[in-house]
Amino acid sequence: MNKKIIKILVGLFFINMVVFSQTRITTDFKDYRLEIFESTNINNLEIKGNHANINLLNWDKDSISVETILEIISDKPNLSKEMLDEVTIKIVTYGNTLQVRTSFSEDFNRTIPYKINYNIFFPKNLSVNLFNSHGSVSLSECIGGIKTNLNYCDININNIATDNNSLANSCEFNYCKGHINHLGTSQLTVNNSELNIMEVNDIMINSEYSLIDIKQANSIQGTSKIDNLLIGDISDIKLKASNSTVNINNIGVNALFECESGTLNISNSAKDLSQLTINNSKTATTIKLHPLLSYYINGEIYKGKLIHPQQNNIQIIKDLEKISINGTVGVMDQSESKVIIFNKNQNIEFK
Repeated sequence: MNKKIIKILVGLFFINMVVFSQTRITTDFKDYRLEIFESTNINNLEIKGNHANINLLNWDKDSISVETILEIISDKPNLSKEMLDEVTIKIVTYGNTLQVRTSFSEDFNRTIPYKINYNIFFPKNLSVNLFNSHGSVSLSECIGGIKTNLNYCDININNIATDNNSLANSCEFNYCKGHINHLGTSQLTVNNSELNIMEVNDIMINSEYSLIDIKQANSIQGTSKIDNLLIGDISDIKLKASNSTVNINNIGVNALFECESGTLNISNSAKDLSQLTINNSKTATTIKLHPLLSYYINGEIYKGKLIHPQQNNIQIIKDLEKISINGTVGVMDQSESKVIIFNKNQNIEFK
C-alpha cells in the first residue's frame, strides 16, 4: 500500500512539474518595454499599430510614457522564440514626432495567438496620427488635432476636440465598430462600419455600407451610400444619399436632402425652422414638422403624389405626370419658413 501511495505522489509531482513548466513558458515569452520621453520638443504622436490593442490616456505632465507588451501565447519554446524575433516594436523620435510602430517580418504567417498592447500616456494638446488594423483603440482625449486610419478595429473614443492652434481632424474607419462620445469639427470617412456617436460639432462625412447613429450634431454635410443613418437633433444638414435609409429625429435651422432610391423620414422640426429642401428620386419620404410651424410650400412632384394634412391650403396644378404645388401652412405673418420640394418617382407625405 505504501508503495502505491509513493507511486501516486511521485506521479502527481511530475504532473505538477509539467503544468508549472507549461505555465511558465506560456507567460515567459513576452517582450515588455516602458520608456518615458520628455515632450518639450515633441508636438506630434504617431502610432502605427498592427494587430494591436492601443490605449491612449492623458496626463498633466511634460512627458510621454510608452508601455508596449508583446506576448506569444504558446507552450512551444522554440516556436515562441521564433515569433518574438519576427515581430518588432520600435519607438523612435524624428523631428518633433515620437513614433511607436509595429512591424512584422515579410514571411510572417503564424496561427499561434499573440497579443500586442500599447499603453501610452500623453499631454492632450499633442497632435496624433493613429493607424491600426485588426485590433482595438481606446482614446481618452485629443485637442491638438488627430488623423486616424483604423481598419477592422473596435473603437472607444471619449473626446476629439480642437483648440485654436490644432491641426484639422480627419478620421477614417473601415470595418470598425464602436462608440464616440464627442467628435469635434472633423472630416469623417466611414466604410462598412457600425458607429454610435453621442455628439458632433461640424462634420464633413463620406460613408457607405455603414450603420451610423448620431445623437446630436451642429452641422453635417456629405454623402451616404447604402447606409442606415440615424440622426437625433441636428441644426444644419446637407446630405446626398444613394440607396440609404435616413431617419432624422429633429431639424433645427436648415436642411437639404438629395436622396436616390432610399427612404427619408423626418420626425420633427424646430418651430422656427428656416428652410427645408427635398430633392429626392425614388425615395419614400415622410415628414412631420413642428405643429406650431408656419411655412410657405412650393415645388414639383413628378410621377408621385403629395399627401398633406392641410392639403386644402395648397394649390396643386397637375400637368400630365407632373404636379406643381404652391401654398401656405399656418399663419404666414408670423414666419418666413420655407419648404421646397422637387420629388421624382415617389410620393411625399406630410404628417
